[in-house]
Amino acid sequence: MNKSVMAAIFATGLAVVGWVGWGFAGSSPLALTMTVVIAAVYVLGAYELMQFRGATLSLGSSLNGLGHKPPTDLDAWLDCLHPSLRNPVRQRIDGERAPLPDPALATYLVGLLVMLGMLGTFLGMVVTFKGAVFALEASSSLESIRAALAAPIKGLGLSFGTSVAGVAASAMLGLMSTLCRRERLGVMRRLDAQIAGALRPFSAAHRRQAMFEALQAQAQAMPLIAERLHGLMEGLERRHEQL
Repeated sequence: MNKSVMAAIFATGLAVVGWVGWGFAGSSPLALTMTVVIAAVYVLGAYELMQFRGATLSLGSSLNGLGHKPPTDLDAWLDCLHPSLRNPVRQRIDGERAPLPDPALATYLVGLLVMLGMLGTFLGMVVTFKGAVFALEASSSLESIRAALAAPIKGLGLSFGTSVAGVAASAMLGLMSTLCRRERLGVMRRLDAQIAGALRPFSAAHRRQAMFEALQAQAQAMPLIAERLHGLMEGLERRHEQL
């Protein structure tokens, strides 16, 4: 279900960017170039989130296969995880509150998409105003000025399409990032529950408790050992007297 939702969100954002880019084809090369850049940044962010979600799913599947029994080998169990999660998960099992890694670029790319859309709009406005100034300087009659300004004003309307593409791509990428983080948070809660349950034998707290219990057992056995040593010494002394 989550996979289909993520695919639908990604397809929606890509469709909006493609629709805007199709409107620029053959009419505004600059706006079309900015739309292509927006699409590339959007795909890059979606790819990173896909890798992030794959790591989350690897941890979730490993926890599902764990059940209520501890694994025979912790290293073998950790090898089933994504490489980016092995060391943080080991640290959390040892009792450290190590956070699992977050996406490195997705948060930045969400804001970058909006900035790219605005940049495309500003560049389109600059080009449009330059065309308008040129039309006003080159024309003298009202009709010629209106005809000369028609194309720049039309281009001004089209240039705002880059902002539409940037905002739409940013919204979809931000939504995908939020869903991936929520999914990671749920898996982390399950991991913490398993650390307190099936994975507890591998924790540092369990090892300390086992060491403390062993020391207590040794302390309880010391009087018996001393009594037996005392009896052994008495037996050696009697043996010595007999000899």
